[in-house]
Amino acid sequence: MPSDINKDTKNIRIAKLISKAGAYSRRDAEKLIFEGKVELNGRTIDTPATFANQRDKISIDGKKIKPFEITRIWLLNKPKGYITTSKDPQKRREVFDLLPSKIDHLIAIGRLDLNTEGLLLFTNNGDLSRYMEHPKNKIIRKYKIKVRGMINKEKIGEINNEMIIDGVKYNIITAELISHSQSNSWLTIEIAEGKNREVRKIFEYLNIQISRLIRIKFGPFELGQIKKGEFIELNKKEASMKLKKLGFTG
Repeated sequence: MPSDINKDTKNIRIAKLISKAGAYSRRDAEKLIFEGKVELNGRTIDTPATFANQRDKISIDGKKIKPFEITRIWLLNKPKGYITTSKDPQKRREVFDLLPSKIDHLIAIGRLDLNTEGLLLFTNNGDLSRYMEHPKNKIIRKYKIKVRGMINKEKIGEINNEMIIDGVKYNIITAELISHSQSNSWLTIEIAEGKNREVRKIFEYLNIQISRLIRIKFGPFELGQIKKGEFIELNKKEASMKLKKLGFTG
């Protein structure tokens, strides 16, 4: 019991506390603080350098933030034609349209562009999202790719090389040919940084035309047999094991 009390009363930066509660990412929480939308025990705060604990009353835009929740993780097999955002001025289909509305404040871990399919992760923990997205952590993303034409070993060697595109360094860790014919080829690749449209930019640079791009793995999380458009939550035991494998302790 004393350890729980100590945990409840430990003061940490309020943006981190909000993030741990699964309401917003830490970056979004800081932005809301600067906009004067965050209250601590009934008083508006104006700096993220404010400390609080789980027993304090925190509200954003008048809505009370729930105390810290256990980290939860959901997996979606994203179909082609959906964007990873909840606000699109072009009114395109959004991945959040595929998710149950009863789950509040789902945070997408990274993004997949409109025409990319496959594994998309969600969590209620903003720190986890930030950890997995940060380039310094070099968390491996694995993709299965269908390209037009036949890819030979020489081309696989080109894909595996480090390259500079428009002044930016890109590097595919591994590229492996699965199958090929005269009309198309299937291969898998692994990357570790997740730069914006990284895979597409590399393949465009090498004059290889992608017809399908499917993410099948992100860190220890795998797409497996999840059906297209299906959204599942990992059970607590499996989520805990995956987070341990990931090295995340936040």
